[in-house]
Formats: sequence, structure tokens, C-alpha cells
Amino acid sequence: MVQDSEEKLINIKNTPENRDKCHCKVCPSYPYKCSGESLYCSKGPSKCDIDPEVCICNTCPIFFEYKLKGIYFCNKDMVGESRSFMRKKKINENDSIYQTIVDIKDSSAMDKSVIGSMGSLKELPFSLEDLFFVPAQVKHIPLNLEDHVNTEISIGVEATKPLKIKSPIMISGLSFGAVSRITRLVISGTASKLKIGFNSGEGGVLTEEIEDSMGNIIVQYSTGRFGVDEKILKNAGAIEIRFGQGAYPGKGSYLPAEKITAEIAEKRGLEKGEASYSPAHHPDILNPDDLKNKVSWLKKISSGVPVGAKIGCGNVEEDVKILVESRVDFIALDGFGGGTGATDKYVRDNVGIPIFIAIPRAFKLLKDLGVKKSVSLIAGGRLLSSADFAKCLALGADAVYIGTAALIAINCEQYRICNTGRCPTGITTQNPQLIKQVDHEESVKKLSNFIGISTKEIANLTRIVGKNDVSKLDKEDIVSINRDLARASGVKWVNGEYL
Repeated sequence: MVQDSEEKLINIKNTPENRDKCHCKVCPSYPYKCSGESLYCSKGPSKCDIDPEVCICNTCPIFFEYKLKGIYFCNKDMVGESRSFMRKKKINENDSIYQTIVDIKDSSAMDKSVIGSMGSLKELPFSLEDLFFVPAQVKHIPLNLEDHVNTEISIGVEATKPLKIKSPIMISGLSFGAVSRITRLVISGTASKLKIGFNSGEGGVLTEEIEDSMGNIIVQYSTGRFGVDEKILKNAGAIEIRFGQGAYPGKGSYLPAEKITAEIAEKRGLEKGEASYSPAHHPDILNPDDLKNKVSWLKKISSGVPVGAKIGCGNVEEDVKILVESRVDFIALDGFGGGTGATDKYVRDNVGIPIFIAIPRAFKLLKDLGVKKSVSLIAGGRLLSSADFAKCLALGADAVYIGTAALIAINCEQYRICNTGRCPTGITTQNPQLIKQVDHEESVKKLSNFIGISTKEIANLTRIVGKNDVSKLDKEDIVSINRDLARASGVKWVNGEYL
């Protein structure tokens, strides 16, 4: 591709003299709806769409003076990580189609997979938005606002030390490194304040979390085993063996070198500035017997706290059956669309299945095996609202994990550049100046408000269907307006019948 460097174009002076020399206004492709524009090679592309007819850039004195190579500067911009100089996005062009073109430019220019942050933006043919609660009216009587609804739950009810929490909303694994230290302390502070569960993620546990919040923390035992020792395991509120997550199931995780500070490196056993990779599987869990032995060891070393597993949604029944046989106390399912700090887009956008399909399948199997009362189900992956949370409970989950929603409540604005270390909101960066954008006290208040309000809204939806305990929500409380979703999730279609 013939391309002028960004540095060369920046050096073209936007002066009256250069504008007088410019041929843009006499070009057959000139966008007269944006009349007055000129010197596109210096000022950037037109605000209007360009209808390419003939380009006369290579006849312009500016072209020869600055030794340019390209053409159609009126229609080109620097795009993507590779800063490829290509046509700008048309006003009504599909975002996804244009981004695919940019991704191809990036991978061809840089000889590497394109990295993406946060969850997949791929639109699915149906979603949780297609599920609606069935209000109690006459046959079933709705509860009044003052009628108590229980929101407390226990994870691992048959464990020696069940994890008892005040809300079915828990905060998922957001590892130290993927997010900033202050973000982690906001999460642990909120969990301690509200008496809810939160997950350590795979980057280890901070000293402050050990001192203040270990009764609430689910320590993640990941494939990389970063920052997890017997002392931490002995003081955990629960332990989660992490096999995968919704953003990249079946693939190891990655933390770019740009985000590895001295403290993060120490926690992960790395050199400062060394990228962090987790393997795709546990080195010592290669078959069901290995898993059974690992679960037994973790239960023993932790003196009986719940030990469970987190998996990306795939072969749900087969995976869940093996986990049950290994005597786990809980299973966390993370669906397609779940967030992450950094992963390959080709994986994020094409692997796994949605949580609203996986949870009903796992629930049915646990019932068929006669173990649903003893094995807790946790749902995660693209859950953003109280309605999403409540619908997952109705589909069979005992609790939900939230990640992206929690970060937005703290300060995240979805710039979707988590992998760069340049997060302007201070959430997913280690830059000392950017981290100042997160105020600990204010952020604990905001996250507490969001989880508190969401818990109240789940309780109100429970009242609306005529029940007094969020754990009593079930598939009889919802219908689907999408026939395919009704079949796949096992709930009634909108006509009141199972398909």
C-alpha cells in the first residue's frame, strides 16, 4: 500500500499560501456540500462523504513540494493501531463492517492478531431482552412494597463453612494488573461494606484485602497460579478453580507488558515490564481424577470453605457432570460477551455460548443428578442491569457475577482501550496520573449505590411475581417473545406454552 507517513502529513503547513496553492476546490471529487474545505492533506478528511470520480492530488503543487505519494486525501484518515492511511468511515456505514476492514489492515500491517478490550459487540439473534416477567395478579397475588423479600444467599450450602452474603450480586474476577490498585480497593471496600462476595481474579490478593475482606473474597485459583499461596487459600471465603472465562474460553489470558508495574510483577512472579501469560489449562488437572484430588486438597487446606469452578460456556452438560463428580460446591458459568482487559478479537467474538442458554442447561442437569440443592450456580457474562440479574436467577442461577457494570458504576466510560494502559478514567491503567481519576471514598459510595439499588430492584421484581425470596424465582416467572430463545432456554413462549 502506498502511504504517506503521519509525520510527513503533520508537517504540511495550514497557511494561506498553501491553501492558495491547493487544488482541492477544483477537483471533480470535491464535496460541494462541505464547501469551504481545502488542504485535506494537512487538515484531514472532509466532513462529508466523498464520491470518488477523479483525483487530482498528484497535480497539486503541495503534492510535489512535500513529496507526497497518496491520493484522495479528502477521503482518508489514519485508522487502527497500525495507523493505516485509508478511507474514512462513511456516514451511514455499518460500524462492524468498517471495523472488520480496519482489523484486516492492522493484522496485515503488524503481523499479529488484533487485540480487543471489554466484551464482544457482536449482536445475537436473541438476548435477555427477549425475556419478560409474568406479573402476579389474581391467581397469584403480588406483594406490597413493605412486604419483606429475602435477598440473602449462601454459596456452597453443604460446605463446612458456606459463603453467606447479603445479595445475589457478586463482583467477578478483575485481576490486579488488568485493573488498577485503587479499583481493586474500591471493589473490596464495597464488598466489605455491603457484605457481598467478590472475586480476586488471577492476579493475586492485595495486602489490604487480606486484612479487611478475606471473609468475603472468592480467591481465584487460576491456570497461572499468580499470587496464590497456602496462606491466602487458608484465609479465603471461598476458592474458585478457574478453567476459563466468557471472553476467551479455551485460551490462556494475557496482560500486556505495558501494564506490568514493579508491584504487579512481584505479585505474579515476573520481571517489571514482562508480559504475563496464563496457560490454557492447569498443568496438574488433566483428567477427572486430577480434578477430584485438587478439589479435595483445596477443601482440606482451607478448612472447609466452598470450593468451586469457573468455566466458559461450551460443553455445558459434559463439563458440569465432571465438576459434580469432583464434588465442587459451586459452578460459575461465564457466557459469551463477558468482558476482559485484553484478548484476541477473533476469539472474543467467535467462541462460547451466551449465559442465558447455558444456565438452564446446567440447572436441568443438576436437578436430574439430584444435586441442585448442594451445588450453587453462578451466572456471568454481559449482565448489566437488575433485570438481567433477576432473569438469570429465574433461569436457574443462585447468584450472578458482574464486572463491566461494576466498573461503569465506579468510573468506567467504555473507552475500550483497557489493553493499552491509557484508560482515561483510571480504571484499567497503572499510570499514576490517570489513577487519580478514581476517588476511593466516592467510588465506594457509587458502587455501593448501584449494587444496593439493583438488589432492591431484584427484590421488587420478586414481589411483582408474587414471591418473598429471590431464591424462589424460577422459569415459571418468565416468558420469551422469541420462539428460538423459548426453545433453547426451556421457558414458555409468550403464548404461555412450552415449545
